[in-house]
Amino acid sequence: MRRKFQEMLVSIQSRGMAEQGSILDMEFEKWKGDLGQVDDVLVIGVRL
Repeated sequence: MRRKFQEMLVSIQSRGMAEQGSILDMEFEKWKGDLGQVDDVLVIGVRL
C-alpha cells in the first residue's frame, strides 16, 4: 500500500493543488470501497 501511494503522489506532482486534492479524494474513496472509515487520514500539500 505504501509504495502504491508514493507512486500515485509522484504521478500527480505536476498537477495543480486543487486537482491533486480531487485525485487524492477519489483514490481514497476507491481504496476504502463500501467500508466505513475507521481512522483519521491526513495528507498535507506544500506549494513551494
